[in-house]
Amino acid sequence: MFHFSFDIIFSELTYVSSIFALLIRIFFQKVYYVKLTSEKIESFANFLKKFGIIPLPIADLKTISTFADADSDPKGYAWAWLDKKLKHFEFEKLGNLFPNVKNLDEKVSIYLLDFVALKLTSLGSKLIFWHENYPDRKIIFISFSFDDLAIPKLPDNCLRLVIPIPGILSVFPFVLKVIFRIFSKLRSLVSFKPKLQGKFRPESHFDWGIYEHVYVTHSGLKYGSLYEKSLYYTETDPFFEPKNLVHFDYSGYNSPSEDLPWFKLTPAKKLGVKDVVFISLKLVFVLNFLSIKLSSLPLKIRILILALKFRAHRIDLGQFKQLKRAYIDYDILCPKSLILAFESYNILTIGVQERYISAYYKSTTVILDQYLISSNESRLVMERSRNYLFAKSFPVGQYRTDEFFRKFPNISNEDSVGIYKKRILVLGFHSDMTWIESQVNPLLNWQAQEHFLDEIMTLASEFKDSLFTLRYKLIDWLELPFFSQIKNRLKEFQNIKISKEYGISFYSYYLVKNSDIVIGKHTSLLDEAISIGKPTLVHDYSHNIKSVICDTFDYFGSRVICKNFDSFKERFRLLVEDDIDLKREIKEISTKLYGGLSDGNVKERIHSTIKSI
Repeated sequence: MFHFSFDIIFSELTYVSSIFALLIRIFFQKVYYVKLTSEKIESFANFLKKFGIIPLPIADLKTISTFADADSDPKGYAWAWLDKKLKHFEFEKLGNLFPNVKNLDEKVSIYLLDFVALKLTSLGSKLIFWHENYPDRKIIFISFSFDDLAIPKLPDNCLRLVIPIPGILSVFPFVLKVIFRIFSKLRSLVSFKPKLQGKFRPESHFDWGIYEHVYVTHSGLKYGSLYEKSLYYTETDPFFEPKNLVHFDYSGYNSPSEDLPWFKLTPAKKLGVKDVVFISLKLVFVLNFLSIKLSSLPLKIRILILALKFRAHRIDLGQFKQLKRAYIDYDILCPKSLILAFESYNILTIGVQERYISAYYKSTTVILDQYLISSNESRLVMERSRNYLFAKSFPVGQYRTDEFFRKFPNISNEDSVGIYKKRILVLGFHSDMTWIESQVNPLLNWQAQEHFLDEIMTLASEFKDSLFTLRYKLIDWLELPFFSQIKNRLKEFQNIKISKEYGISFYSYYLVKNSDIVIGKHTSLLDEAISIGKPTLVHDYSHNIKSVICDTFDYFGSRVICKNFDSFKERFRLLVEDDIDLKREIKEISTKLYGGLSDGNVKERIHSTIKSI
């Protein structure tokens, strides 16, 4: 059988669309996919592998010049593409669908940027990485979703084919459901039978009409098994008592307590037929859905989704007659539809910057009334950025740094045993749990983890009088068969310990507090460690990535960022030897970036600022 010299890369494969991939494989030698959708993903992947259809092996590429294209979009590809597409959008005609929302064009554009930037980071970047390694190969990128028309940057040698037949078929059940609901509605109008309606939610024992403040949670009240979310809580001031805050959930999490006022927001799919039909017809004409410019269709669909979600949120908010303020849990992840709904009801939105580094991202966005941010430096950066829209801002510090100053209970376990000259905390990225996800993930793949641990073991073998404690967000990946040899090698090192304590909230902060040096991958905890002047080094590369974070922000060229093992080892040696110059440099960076606000009083400043607004 003959083969054409092209690489076929599918955006996503399901059981249905994989039939098309199997047919394509007859004519093309190299057939890949970026994502696999299946309840039994590994068995499905193994089946496709028998026919030469495999996940795009990003993890096996020889080199990736910068990870930033898959993360922060430093070149602004998303905005450049979006600006061209939005030139002819008439946002002013959408005003009656978003009552009382000011600067609608700017806010809808920011909402759309989230979508476009995600397409770049999750799909476009992987094709860019592939082209970087195989510039002479031609790519045919095949998608079954209209959304993939919104990938803002593709390699020059890439042909994009969007075949939305499976997507259209998946819409049929929804269309039939709407038709059935319309039919049922018409039938009830001509019927003499009493109108019966099922209730979407059970009766609550809370009186929603009395609450003035709402806490908008993201994925519950815990961050995995690492810590509890208690920023907006205090036991000493009724203003911040949990029982006085109604909690809005948009992530599908249940209330952790029957005594906690907890309200699950209604999804847009539960809207009545009248709302869905009216909003859809309005937007079909206003946004000219019949236009032959298919590249703008994903944006129009996103605006439709925004309008439907906005309407659902407004219906929910109608039950809260006294709401005056909304406190946002995760600034960059809170749905923009909910933020706009709050504005339409004149409810003030207040958020706290979750991660310092996000200020430098062109792929993340924030819309708020009042923004409590990490430092004056990050405020200056965000005020110059189109991605961040807020009326007022207040530098308060990174709130979790307060944990460095609190007294932890007496802790006695394997993380604190042994007598060494230096205690080194090593922060690492966790790894994907399946070989399929690992292969397509440039950052969390198994090879990158192996490379990182190899280098830590090299350090440990040379600096035997230092205790290295490995700490991860998750540690379950270490039990995968792939890591069995590495796990056994780690056991041979008396001065390497793996932290497995996840039952104590903020335990990672205890480890930072009791370490002499912090090294490892860039995380929010590492930024927080720098902010208190802790000697810190960023391991900013992998087995095939030349730069992870420094193309987003390089800490003003500081030696904090290590771009290869030679610099990593040499600077680590300097810190172990208490080199005055390097420690002074880290202190100066800390002061310049964070302004001395990591003083143990951040939460207090946040509460007093909120009460003064």
